[in-house]
Amino acid sequence: MVYSKQDFSEYSAESQRVRANLEQTYAAWVDVRREADAMPVSMYWSSKDGVDYLSVKNTSQDNGRSLGRRSPQLEAQYQSHVGTKARLKERIHALDAQLTERAGLYRRLRLPSIPDRQAEILRKLDLEGLLGIDLMVVGTNAFIAYELAAGARFPTGNEETEDFDMAWCRGTKASLLGQAASAKGGKSLFSVLKGLDSSYQINPRKPYQAVNKAGYEVELLAAPSTHPLPKFEPFEPMVTLIEQEWLLQGMPLSVVVATVRGRACPLYVPDPRWMALHKLWLARKPERDPAKRPKDQRQGEVLLDATRFFFNDSHPLNIDFVLSMPEELQPHFNAWCESRHFVPQDTAA
Repeated sequence: MVYSKQDFSEYSAESQRVRANLEQTYAAWVDVRREADAMPVSMYWSSKDGVDYLSVKNTSQDNGRSLGRRSPQLEAQYQSHVGTKARLKERIHALDAQLTERAGLYRRLRLPSIPDRQAEILRKLDLEGLLGIDLMVVGTNAFIAYELAAGARFPTGNEETEDFDMAWCRGTKASLLGQAASAKGGKSLFSVLKGLDSSYQINPRKPYQAVNKAGYEVELLAAPSTHPLPKFEPFEPMVTLIEQEWLLQGMPLSVVVATVRGRACPLYVPDPRWMALHKLWLARKPERDPAKRPKDQRQGEVLLDATRFFFNDSHPLNIDFVLSMPEELQPHFNAWCESRHFVPQDTAA
């Protein structure tokens, strides 16, 4: 289907202001939460043989270790810890209230929102420094980000799904750390899921998928060039998905979205041009589930049209983009251009 600009419902200036305020508050909340999470869980005095010792627990699993006998220096360290912890707790409480208020305004304006189950995962990935560094959101959930970034509601494309797809991006151009990033042991997608819900298990029949006791599925996809994944990540994505390479190209987008229940979370998604062509290619992929192909086609078409109308400055469909396109995608782009009578321009001319 051919979409005109009139088929997109552009958001009002008030909607754009509310969205920007939510993003600003969320950024402040993340900074404070990370600062609080980096602090020791507790610092306390204990007595032994009539002598006071200052002890610290960096995590809730720690047994605690002694920093030494009571002294003016340790007294000052203890008071600093207590004061900083209280200040951060108060700041988090204030920002939580502000997020709730601004997310409420956002929801009343009927801007696109995300289910809280996905949002909880995304917030935790962001707090752990994984979203945008190791992982990006792909699939239907990404269309929420494209609508917000475009400043317009799409005529189709943003249908809610019962699963959640992430893609591995560390060490690629799509990562916020770039291609030089090396994967060090630490938090992983699976450890984040287990921390939120201990019932998550890797599906032995589909080792790229984790499922909880309620049957909710989280899948990790990865381009062949990113294999093998680090050993600390238990997911085992398929190694043959060449189409995942395309989602690592161009310039990804990052937005903050309100949740259905009035919270907020970030979305980090692929370049809209490459996502659109990825969807159009999937619609013709022989192995693709026939039931999914019509939606793939609709999503690809509407996103390319949205890119033409709303992302022309940041993500142009110009000659440079055409020259960067692999052979497999060219017929799909050409067909879209022909149906729209669209001719890519040479920006250098």
